[in-house]
Amino acid sequence: MIIIWYHNCMNQNLLEKASEIKQEIESLPEVIELKRLDKLLNENEEVMKLCYKKDVAATKFEDAVRYFGKESDEANKAQKVLYQAKLELDQNALVKAYNEQYKKVRKIYDKINEEIFNPFN
Repeated sequence: MIIIWYHNCMNQNLLEKASEIKQEIESLPEVIELKRLDKLLNENEEVMKLCYKKDVAATKFEDAVRYFGKESDEANKAQKVLYQAKLELDQNALVKAYNEQYKKVRKIYDKINEEIFNPFN
């Protein structure tokens, strides 16, 4: 019975600590900025159109590969269209800003992951 009680206390303690860490991470300026940019991306009509164009091109490429094979002319043409659609999306100023901010936040998460789990490796 004592072991179960101890286990439950440990779980509760871990949950509380994890919640504290989550709140700390969410209050970081880098994370706040990423959330702001994400909201702007999702509200931006131009970005939504570029995303749609890229998604349509990706579907057409996948279909071309499935029906004609990866080395077919149809697949190669579809791949070029997909590449152009992705390039157009990636060159959008708002998307660039989001991607740069995402890299900063990703580094923070990688560092946290390393600090927490590296001792166990």
